[in-house]
Amino acid sequence: MKTRPNFCRSFQEEASRVWSDMSDAAGFDIARGEETTTEHLLLRLARKHHGRGLTIKTFTKDVERDNGADWGFWFGNGHKLGLAVRVQAKRLYRKSGRYDQLYHAFSKPSKSGQTWANQCEAMLGWRDGAVPLYIFYNDDSFWANQFWSAHRRVSWYSWCGFPFSSPKWGISAASALSIKSANWGKDNRPGDFPMIPWHCLVCPCCWDDRPSDTSLPSLIGHGLRQLYSSSMDDGEEALATPADLGFSFEPTDNAPNWVGLLREGVEAEGALGEEMARLNLRGVAIIDETERLDE
Repeated sequence: MKTRPNFCRSFQEEASRVWSDMSDAAGFDIARGEETTTEHLLLRLARKHHGRGLTIKTFTKDVERDNGADWGFWFGNGHKLGLAVRVQAKRLYRKSGRYDQLYHAFSKPSKSGQTWANQCEAMLGWRDGAVPLYIFYNDDSFWANQFWSAHRRVSWYSWCGFPFSSPKWGISAASALSIKSANWGKDNRPGDFPMIPWHCLVCPCCWDDRPSDTSLPSLIGHGLRQLYSSSMDDGEEALATPADLGFSFEPTDNAPNWVGLLREGVEAEGALGEEMARLNLRGVAIIDETERLDE
């Protein structure tokens, strides 16, 4: 019988680890960038769930830093269905209390010839079928920020039973629409736009309703739908639908080309690198459910 891993607990544990690592790095004045944190996060998830419900496969490449390349994630159900997410990771800077690199200029045309004014516009503008998502890595200075006003817009209440000062906020998430609607270049503190702890992307206890399908891509899609619904309540974006923005929250069998190339392995690395360059991706990861027996 198939038994799924406890995604909710696992995501909370990894957030607490990031909180601890980021806090220690800041305390010892040791640089810890987004790429390192992302790679370590995926490594820990792979190690924790090896043979226990998940497989993770990744590939990274060097890219021009000017355009702030994204990560591509494919959350799969172990068969054909999955959900693509385009991720941009930012870290909290303790001295400023801000995400100093949040408003990154998209200064050069992409490999496909496309250009945008800034990174957030690029995230929303790719229209490659992936849901654009911002992920934030936080340390223990996070709780000092006054961010209640921004979070009143998000329709959750229980937070799975932990307070705002919890290390479970080590990884938080925001929709690209929230970042776009913020005061560009100025609103880069944790309280300037609504966000959620990242485990709420897979924890139904964060929301009033729960998906009937508890597969990983369905849980991720449900969490992203809730997150985006809070970003589309006001202003012109309220008139937009996910379809208008070029993505869906429903699992699909139409995986990005890079997913097949990554599955092929070493033989396809050249083609994979070209596809990632075309899509301005720094790294790609497949996170797939696997069959396991009850213990």
